[in-house]
Amino acid sequence: MAEKKKTSRKHPKPSERPPAEPGAVEAEDSGPLVELTGDEDTEHDAKPDVKKSVTAGARAAGAGEGNAREAADTDDDVRPTTPSPKDVLNRLLEKNEIILKLNKENSEKEKQLKDLNDKWLRSVAEFENYRKRSRKEWELLKQQSKTEVILEVLNTIDDFERAFSVVEDGDDEFVQGIRLIYNNLLSVLQKFGVQEIESFDKTFDPSYHMAIGQVETEDVKAGHVAEVIQKGYRLDDSVIRPARVIVAK
Repeated sequence: MAEKKKTSRKHPKPSERPPAEPGAVEAEDSGPLVELTGDEDTEHDAKPDVKKSVTAGARAAGAGEGNAREAADTDDDVRPTTPSPKDVLNRLLEKNEIILKLNKENSEKEKQLKDLNDKWLRSVAEFENYRKRSRKEWELLKQQSKTEVILEVLNTIDDFERAFSVVEDGDDEFVQGIRLIYNNLLSVLQKFGVQEIESFDKTFDPSYHMAIGQVETEDVKAGHVAEVIQKGYRLDDSVIRPARVIVAK
């Protein structure tokens, strides 16, 4: 057999390599150039390298598709889903129930507030009435107490006047001393607002006079006071003791 002619095939330099087709994966050089001998041996030996390159490209393409699919799945998970009409209706019903509940509670609170406000107004009005009534009662109590004291003093004044009516010598020093005390009492009563009711020869008035009898006389007109038995007095504008009189016919 003729000796086979040794042939050597060298890989083209990077600058001499043809441009890669789109989508093809270029295998990286894994070492120095290898010389191949024989056409069959070279083809047989080169096939595994080509298969490896195709397999690597397919794996890379599959990995790229897998990453793209995972990214799409992730986008689907992040993307919000559109609620169905039933879900929207249920949410609206829940919100309406909450609104109705809040409106009911608000109405109850407003009613309680109105009741409390009414109670407060009634309490204020009752307190104001109580204050006015207490002041009025206090004034009336003071008036009554003062009237009682004045009436007792007026009885003493009456005793002085009856004593003066029977005294014969009015110039006596003792009588003058008693009359001075009498005048001082009258001055004190006037300071408290006590005034004598003028009755003689005045028209009979039941508000100021108390008739204890009638008499026929020509000195005064009929219906007028003919004689004063006991003087009458008033405190400010109120009568504390009416005058006892005899009315002329």
